Amino acid sequence: MTPAPVPPVAPPVAPAADRTRGTAGRPREHGGGVTEGRSALLSADRMTTLPDVHRIRTRDPNNHLHCRKGQLLAYAGSRTPWSDLLMYGALGSTAAIHRHCYLRGGDRWAFDTPYVTDDDLRLLGFEVFSAGTVALPLFEAGAAEFLAAGQPVFFYAPRHHFPYWVEFMRRVGTVPEEYGLPHSFLVCGVSGTDVLLVDNIADDHEYFTVTVGWDVLREGYAREPGRWFTGCVTVEQVSEPDREGFEAAYRAFLNGFRDGFELYDIVAGNLVLERASNVALYRAPGVNSLALLAGSRALFRRFLELTEHSEPVRAAYTRIARLAAALSDRVSAFQAGQPAPPADRLRHGLAQLRLLEQRAARLLADEAAALPHILPTAVRGR
Repeated sequence: MTPAPVPPVAPPVAPAADRTRGTAGRPREHGGGVTEGRSALLSADRMTTLPDVHRIRTRDPNNHLHCRKGQLLAYAGSRTPWSDLLMYGALGSTAAIHRHCYLRGGDRWAFDTPYVTDDDLRLLGFEVFSAGTVALPLFEAGAAEFLAAGQPVFFYAPRHHFPYWVEFMRRVGTVPEEYGLPHSFLVCGVSGTDVLLVDNIADDHEYFTVTVGWDVLREGYAREPGRWFTGCVTVEQVSEPDREGFEAAYRAFLNGFRDGFELYDIVAGNLVLERASNVALYRAPGVNSLALLAGSRALFRRFLELTEHSEPVRAAYTRIARLAAALSDRVSAFQAGQPAPPADRLRHGLAQLRLLEQRAARLLADEAAALPHILPTAVRGR
C-alpha cells in the first residue's frame, strides 16, 4: 500500500515554559559580540556536527506523532537505551482521539499525545530549553554554539521554503493549500555555508540527513520573517533516568485509566460513509484514529519490555499492536479504493480489537496493583 502523506502539520505545539539557564536560547558574546562569536564557530569549509547523528533513528514506525515529538523521541533514543520509558502513558484516551479526529476534524500529526512531554523527558534525564521565536542572526550564532556543545537545535518554519519538502509534497499528493504549513526542523550541523538537517520524509518514515544552504533559510526568512524560527528549543542530557519518578507516573496513569474503547465501534460505523465522502485519505477521521491507535499501542508494547509485567500481559498487547497496525493498513486501503477486505470483515476485526483492549486493560490494571515494583532497579535513580 502506498504510504499516507507525511504530515500537513498543524500549527506548532505551544512551546514549553521557558526554562532557559543563563544564555540558553541566546548566543553568548565572544569578545566583539554576536558577529565575532558566529565567525569563530561557523567555518565555510568545516561543519560543526552533533555527535552520532547516524544513531538518530525513528522510534515511531507508524508515523503517528507530531513532527516535533517524533524528533525529540528519535533524539532521546539515540542517547539512552531507556527512551521507551516515555511510553508509560501511551494507551492514553480513545475518547480524546475521537474528539480530535471526529469532532474537530484533526489529523493524526496534530494530536497532542499525552506521551513525549517535557516533564517526562525530564524524568528521562533530558532538559528542554525554550527560546521561543528568535531572529535570524541570533539563530545562526546560537545554533553553532549549541551544536558545538553537543546539543541539537529545533525550530519551526514553513516547509514550502525547502526544495526537498516541495518535491516530497508533490510526489505524495499533498493538497497545494497545505504546502505552507509549519514543520519542525531538527538541526544537527552547521558550517559557514550549509545547514545539516535530519528529517523523515521517506516512504519508510526513517530519518536521514539532508544538507541545505544557509541561503535557503535566509531567503525564506526574508519572505516570511514572522513564521520563521518559532518554537526554537535545544535539548541537553543532564542525568540518568529517574526510575522512581517513572514508576510513580505510571501508577498514576493506571489509577486514572478508564476507557470503554467505543472508538472502535465509531470507526466501524463510519467506514462506508467516509469512503463515499471523497475526503483526502490523510484527512479521513477513521484513518487518523486507527493510525493513532496503532502507533500508541506499538509504543506501549515497547514500554512493557522495560517492566516487570508478565508474559501474558506483554503477549496481550503484542497481539493488540499487531492487529491495530493491520487494521489501520486495511482501513486505509479500503478508504483509498485499493484492494482491501470488505466493510463487514473490517467491522468484525474492529469489534475483536475492542474486546481485546477491554480484556487487556483489566489484566494490566490487576497485575500492576499486585506488583511491588513495576520497573527494574537497573534503571538508576537520580
